[in-house]
Amino acid sequence: MVALLFTAAGIYGLVVVAGAVGADSVGFVVTVTLMGFGFALFVGGSLERYLPASLWRRFSLSRAASRRWGVDCFNAFLWRIGWNRHIVAMRKRESDGNEKGPILRHVRASAVGHSWSVLLHVASAIWAVTADGWLAAVVLLMIGIIGHVYPVLLQIRVMTRLRD
Repeated sequence: MVALLFTAAGIYGLVVVAGAVGADSVGFVVTVTLMGFGFALFVGGSLERYLPASLWRRFSLSRAASRRWGVDCFNAFLWRIGWNRHIVAMRKRESDGNEKGPILRHVRASAVGHSWSVLLHVASAIWAVTADGWLAAVVLLMIGIIGHVYPVLLQIRVMTRLRD
């Protein structure tokens, strides 16, 4: 339900912004980016509950594929800036001794939230292209790939390691 409400509010907000400044503007790109990162937390937790556990067993990312696609470099960057230390500390507080249960749920929720954000960025890029905003579309897709596809791949890698 939360995901549906945030999606509806996001669409309404994008319609307002696109009507005011245009889908080919910097304001539109900034709004989509803020929505993608801001709403991912809430949407992911809401949607993850409805996905069957069997779905998650189908996804895996080997160490070799992780290196090849640059996921390890992205992970190293997150450690360098301190983001991963913050996330690991937060997940340890919430795990209460059970290592895999709550941590796995958070990893899944993060993957779902970022996947939702990828869809938001792709749909918004298509919207920008229809308004002849090719530069806005390219920026939206780049932010979507770096800011959301790589986190999804990283979460899949973490789930693969936890299963093995």
